[in-house]
Amino acid sequence: MLDKGYIYIENITDKDYSKKQVRIIVRNKFLFPDEIIGISKVYNLIIIIGSNEFQTTYRIGSKDGKSRSGVLKTDFDKWGINFGSVLKVIKVKPFVYQIDKV
Repeated sequence: MLDKGYIYIENITDKDYSKKQVRIIVRNKFLFPDEIIGISKVYNLIIIIGSNEFQTTYRIGSKDGKSRSGVLKTDFDKWGINFGSVLKVIKVKPFVYQIDKV
């Protein structure tokens, strides 16, 4: 379910919801800033939902040399996203993403 320039996220678990995060799994990481194995890095992103813009962070990498899922921090309430939502994430330009509920 991926294509150049956008992905679908279907893996928002109850645990992710309580931690206010969306995990970006391996098959979807291509859309986000690159992972550097062995280095944990945090990127500042802009998320567009409808006519609203939100600033957030995306963390990728680990210090143990293993490839990991990325973590997009969220404010589900402000973003209008619920546990179990399916999201379409479109890369607008570097560090700017549009999120649509499907």
